[in-house]
Amino acid sequence: MSRRTAMVCASGGLVATAFGVVVDLGGDPEPGRTETQDEGGAGPPAETAPERGQAWMPDVTRKPLAVNFTPGGIREMRGLVMHVQEGENSLHDRFSDPTVECSSHFWVSQSGEIEQYVSAHDRAWAQSAGNPSWLSVETSGFARRPLTAQQVDSVARIYAWGMAQHGWPLEPASTPLGRGFGIHSMGGRDWGGHSCPGPLRSAQTEDILSAARAVYSR
Repeated sequence: MSRRTAMVCASGGLVATAFGVVVDLGGDPEPGRTETQDEGGAGPPAETAPERGQAWMPDVTRKPLAVNFTPGGIREMRGLVMHVQEGENSLHDRFSDPTVECSSHFWVSQSGEIEQYVSAHDRAWAQSAGNPSWLSVETSGFARRPLTAQQVDSVARIYAWGMAQHGWPLEPASTPLGRGFGIHSMGGRDWGGHSCPGPLRSAQTEDILSAARAVYSR
């Protein structure tokens, strides 16, 4: 495995982490440390039972994990959280390593390819206390570089699918108690105290939601 691929869920506290459709409030973890797996029942109380929409997004590459997730662990559907990989290449092999103890529902390459690793009905291990209530998407690349146009479109496809299947609102989320499209850093210490996905990618939230609106209205 390349060093670039292995940097996910580590490196300077940045964890990354449809229709056809596809702040940093605390100190960063020690270099080389991966984000811990699932936080069990931690997080805000569920307000409603999760909608049982599609578990797997159509027209994307499906690569189910055998480890590093909690079957049936989603308590509610608040929305989607964006992460940055701090590396490149598919994360399937990385997340298939039982010693890594982290995962995400989706991964989006810089060319816009989408891979899904965890069912929307199951809990990925991406943002600690936020895991029971939010789906997650890792974006290939680095926080010092913005999402590519292809990535913006693909994350928007995922979000439009979630709007149709799971009732996500077409709006940004700014706290763990909100609903909509969020970023990892909004969870602060309870979500690992990371600055992920960094200011450049965080600033593209509105672009993603605008693109999702276009997809959803088709």
